[in-house]
Amino acid sequence: MKKKYLYGFLFTLITTIVVFILVSGINGFIKNINSFFGYNYIYFIISIIIMIIKWLIESLIIKVLLKEISYKSAINFTLIGQFYSYLTPFYTGGQPFQIIYLSKYGIDPGEATAVILFKTFIFQINMAFLGAVGIFYSLFNYNKSITIGIILGTFMNSLAIFLILFYVINENAAINTTMYFIRILKKIGVLKEPEKYTNEIILKIEKFIEIFKKESKKIIKILILFILSFLQFSTSFLVLPFVMKGFGLNMNLNIIIRSLITQITSSIVPTPGTSGGAEGIFYLLFSNIIPSEKIGAAIILWRFSIYYFVLLVGGIVVLYNHKRKKV
Repeated sequence: MKKKYLYGFLFTLITTIVVFILVSGINGFIKNINSFFGYNYIYFIISIIIMIIKWLIESLIIKVLLKEISYKSAINFTLIGQFYSYLTPFYTGGQPFQIIYLSKYGIDPGEATAVILFKTFIFQINMAFLGAVGIFYSLFNYNKSITIGIILGTFMNSLAIFLILFYVINENAAINTTMYFIRILKKIGVLKEPEKYTNEIILKIEKFIEIFKKESKKIIKILILFILSFLQFSTSFLVLPFVMKGFGLNMNLNIIIRSLITQITSSIVPTPGTSGGAEGIFYLLFSNIIPSEKIGAAIILWRFSIYYFVLLVGGIVVLYNHKRKKV
């Protein structure tokens, strides 16, 4: 594993520990530690199961888009993408590695790129829709800072929709952008001497645009993907309400919407795994709901469910694939 990913993990881990100490406070530190012992871990297990369901749904989306690969391979690619996404700012690292791994399994790079971006495109539309729901609810129920946060988060995520459409429509922009990222991949050592394959890369981009446009005309397939993508994103913000349920807090619309806002707003924090920002937004939204002697523990359990557990399983899959490649 490259050092920068290790640094990303260490940065996230240290940030979470520091936030735990800060929100616990000097007097409440021992109480937050003790709250781990009084926690109902049945709901923590449920939150872990929800994350697994999230992976299975995303893998099913990949399988629907790529019928030639097995569902087992789709799960493999999902976890690889999740691992690298969670170690890079704005979750940007996963998609390039998914494309690379798909290519190594015989999928044309142009088709792989089209599939991953088409999946992302549909996911972002669902995220924008649920973000709009969060904005509407926030306008009538929360303070200005929370509302501004969800508006900004929804806007930044919606921007990805327009960028993808722009590059599909504008072929020259797509080529120039791709070459820019290829130079970055060369710089970090992922690709070597890509200049030899410039013409081939351009052909792959043209194929990507062709496949993307072709997929966009399959109405029934798109509808299925929208439903699956909606369920995939819904699992992301349902984890937190279940974590809180273990502290005896009832699950209700207020907590679910706050969890949705936390998920969308923290997604624009430019740190690996949204570290620091995610915990801070959590504290802002839930400090008046969760008792002070439990909020530090809640942050740790939540972050383990949606982040460290993903890195643990994803890391195992990445190492397994790395060793298998050497055999």
